[in-house]
Amino acid sequence: MNRPVSVVCLKWGSPYPPEYVNVLQRAVKDHLSYPHRFVCITDSAAGLSPNVEIVPLPEIPIERPKWNTGYWPKLAIFKKGVFAENEIVLYLDVDILIDQPLDAFVDLIDREGGLRIIREWNPDIWRLVPISMRPDRGGNGSVLGFIASEQTHLFDDFAADPYKTDTDFHIDQLYITLQAANRKYWPEGWCASFRRSCVPHWPLNLIWSSIRKSAGAKMFIFHGTPNPTDMIADGNYRWGTKWRYGFGPVKWVQDYWRKYTREA
Repeated sequence: MNRPVSVVCLKWGSPYPPEYVNVLQRAVKDHLSYPHRFVCITDSAAGLSPNVEIVPLPEIPIERPKWNTGYWPKLAIFKKGVFAENEIVLYLDVDILIDQPLDAFVDLIDREGGLRIIREWNPDIWRLVPISMRPDRGGNGSVLGFIASEQTHLFDDFAADPYKTDTDFHIDQLYITLQAANRKYWPEGWCASFRRSCVPHWPLNLIWSSIRKSAGAKMFIFHGTPNPTDMIADGNYRWGTKWRYGFGPVKWVQDYWRKYTREA
């Protein structure tokens, strides 16, 4: 590997406490064999581990209420100068769980370039047909991979006219999906939706109440509800959405969170 590697996450505002960043950094250290930096782009470094490299959140040239609807601060990862031009950047949302080595993600970007993004998951009914026949719903931006110099236009074009970008695309992951250079999806199955892949839909969740890992997934993505910390406490309680829910702790989520919370 001749290129430097950075794993980056983003924390702005208060949706996630510093614990999420620290747990992610420790899990990445366990699952990535390549020398790398772990970077958090943030507007508040309080509570972050000294093993996390802090990059102040650049100016995001759009009113703050739109940060919460379009998630535009994520485009800071594409700003020129944040990473070296030839650097491989693996972006991870803070609310994911890593289950298998990450080297394959880095190798794919090093070998092919472009921008890799998760293909948005289809409703359950589409599992009955091959993925090539399923509707393409665009990208999910929870896991992104790219070479820094190839994608700086994503920040520059947004900054040139942020309100038009917000009007035209509404949300960051649609903008990234449609405007990235040489955009491709990660291989199918690498990134599993916890909610869609692990939690059965009602009423099947009343029959199969055990929440199992999706076979072969390298990461589990907690987009929307629930969050990992919603299911780590002992006890009998309900978590999840109206139609996809479970009760009490999920043992493998609980074990993961406790392991990486304890490690310092």
